[in-house]
Amino acid sequence: MAEDLTMSPVPSGGRSKREPGGRQHVTKVRMNDEEAGLVKGRAVVMGISPPRCLIESAIGVPQYTKTERQALIRELLAVRWLLANMTNNVNQIARALNMDELVPDSQITAVLSAVERATDRVERAADRLTP
Repeated sequence: MAEDLTMSPVPSGGRSKREPGGRQHVTKVRMNDEEAGLVKGRAVVMGISPPRCLIESAIGVPQYTKTERQALIRELLAVRWLLANMTNNVNQIARALNMDELVPDSQITAVLSAVERATDRVERAADRLTP
């Protein structure tokens, strides 16, 4: 589930997802020793295989290390949890108002402020996903 949150066609770790009928296209890339060393070095730093490093570079996936990817996934999951809690708070306020109960302005202001902060977090996380 966490991998789906990266919004990347290539999973953040492990094998690529199976393709029905298999992957039909093979590209052979010849590199000199220096180029191969650079690709392998970058792949090691990112915690992925050299072929995946080349694929992600070609399709414009932001170049994150495995640690950075995990941190981004944790941030997105935390924001999702926060948004679920705020939804609950907004629903409680709406229910109270619909029942003609008094809801303090400070409570409404606090929830709206939390929504703005969560929106900022979502936008920052989304900015990190764009190449």
